[in-house]
Amino acid sequence: MGRGLQLKQPIGGDLRIPATWFKIVLLPIMLVAIMLLASGCQSVRATSHDNPAAEKRPKVVCFFGGGQWRYERMTHFIPGFLAFDGEGNLNDWDLADIVTEAHANGVKVIISFDGEHWEDNFLPMSSNEDGSRDRFIRNLRAFCIKQNIDGVDYDWEIGGGFSPEQQKLYSDLVIETVRALRPLGRTVSIDAYFRDEINAEAIEVIDWLQLMSYVDMDEMRNMVSYWEARGVPREKILIGMAAGWGDNGEGFDLSLAAAKARYAQEQGYAGVMLFRTDLDAESGESILETVDRILH
Repeated sequence: MGRGLQLKQPIGGDLRIPATWFKIVLLPIMLVAIMLLASGCQSVRATSHDNPAAEKRPKVVCFFGGGQWRYERMTHFIPGFLAFDGEGNLNDWDLADIVTEAHANGVKVIISFDGEHWEDNFLPMSSNEDGSRDRFIRNLRAFCIKQNIDGVDYDWEIGGGFSPEQQKLYSDLVIETVRALRPLGRTVSIDAYFRDEINAEAIEVIDWLQLMSYVDMDEMRNMVSYWEARGVPREKILIGMAAGWGDNGEGFDLSLAAAKARYAQEQGYAGVMLFRTDLDAESGESILETVDRILH
């Protein structure tokens, strides 16, 4: 034992601490401990991007097309795809005005990464052979902090499905992204079909999956069944629908969108994802308006 203060118990007596010693030594220590605990709790609350009241609402995640009218009817906004290269470098994108307006309306902003040219960007970046994935995640973390982004969405698509090796790369990318961003209160999601995109470990940690179920109810049910069989709980599944994908109204189906919104609500899913609300009308014939009326 050290040579510090020692309290000796009298033989046959009780251990008693003098009142003056308690006031001088123990009381200040207890007060400091209480202050540190309170400070820590406040710090956690201050750095969290979560809004408990908002999280109880069904999610309505919209790709493209912001603005006041739409912000009032969505919970999360994805303004577009952030470009990156195979070495893990991100393009510049100033989202300050979008983030400010969205946050003023209680809407969270998510950036997505398009996998259309996956052989040029996702594949070499996620291999991490030269530290490219680590570099990408460092850059992504810094981007989210600087731009005050609330979450990240991955849209890596391979038409014929993912090989076991590609699935492992994608899953490791998701897991490492969660590890870097969750302490900051940011979310991580993917856009999924049913092509073995991620493994069980990534399913466990991811915040939610946005199902690209754009065609009809049968496709949607098949996709839901696939991911539920893979162990994804309903609170992690967003039902996808198209608000259009062409300038001539291709993909616009108001009755199908209404049926999917009712299905998501009645079956207890986390919410819905709409692809491309910039092509949606701002009127009673709007898919977003219809979804909002059903869910809320």
